[in-house]
Amino acid sequence: MIEAKILNSRGKDMVCLIEYKDASVRGKKTVIYKHGFCGNKITPHRMMVNLGHRLVEEGYTVIRFDCAGAGDSEGDWSYMTISGEIEDFKKVLHWTKDELKPEKLMVLGYSMGGLETAVCCREVPLDGILFWSPVSRASENFRHLLGDERFEAGLAGADVDFMGDRVGKEFFRDLDDPAIDGLKAMEGFDRPVFLIHGTADTDVLPVNSENYLNILPGAERHLVEGAGHGYDGWNLQDELWEWSETYIHRIMD
Repeated sequence: MIEAKILNSRGKDMVCLIEYKDASVRGKKTVIYKHGFCGNKITPHRMMVNLGHRLVEEGYTVIRFDCAGAGDSEGDWSYMTISGEIEDFKKVLHWTKDELKPEKLMVLGYSMGGLETAVCCREVPLDGILFWSPVSRASENFRHLLGDERFEAGLAGADVDFMGDRVGKEFFRDLDDPAIDGLKAMEGFDRPVFLIHGTADTDVLPVNSENYLNILPGAERHLVEGAGHGYDGWNLQDELWEWSETYIHRIMD
């Protein structure tokens, strides 16, 4: 079953999908997916859709949503800022806690959504976190991803092109803000944390997930050999899903 829910954040309507097998399990064990940079609730290759279908068959409730300015939600590229998406994410977290009242709740954060998940790790009580290829240090990572020329242009107040997506000047304004320091936000986090990263990821380098390992002594990481940031291969996605399900069961069951 799929429900569509509209939540308002920053004056814009956000599209959220709530998926579950039947009414008897609705909301009991909930996984919230937080998408990444220039991303949406589907992800490349429908990776989160496909994983979500598997989880729903196992009795989980899966929530996927588009931040303001992403996917099917209202707004344009100017709404894609880390601080703005954190605000959107908090709306979803609190709606889930208050309306679904889950017995178990976790977040799966991908890429920039991993950084935003880290910042929000104590916003509501979580039973654990799964990261896919998470960003750890915002400014450092996006300078690497965009390159010096585009990064400096953005800092100077220009919109820049990234593979056909417009990254607004607004995105660059808070990259050095201490409030979006995911590593600092997660210090002392005592719930299970698992990380999956591709060894060939050139967009978000594997050192990013290593940074989380270094501050979270109990965290565990699985490296998918040869996988880039989009896990561009059926065998790579199969491995991603297999390890994701393993970690989700360890958090939620």
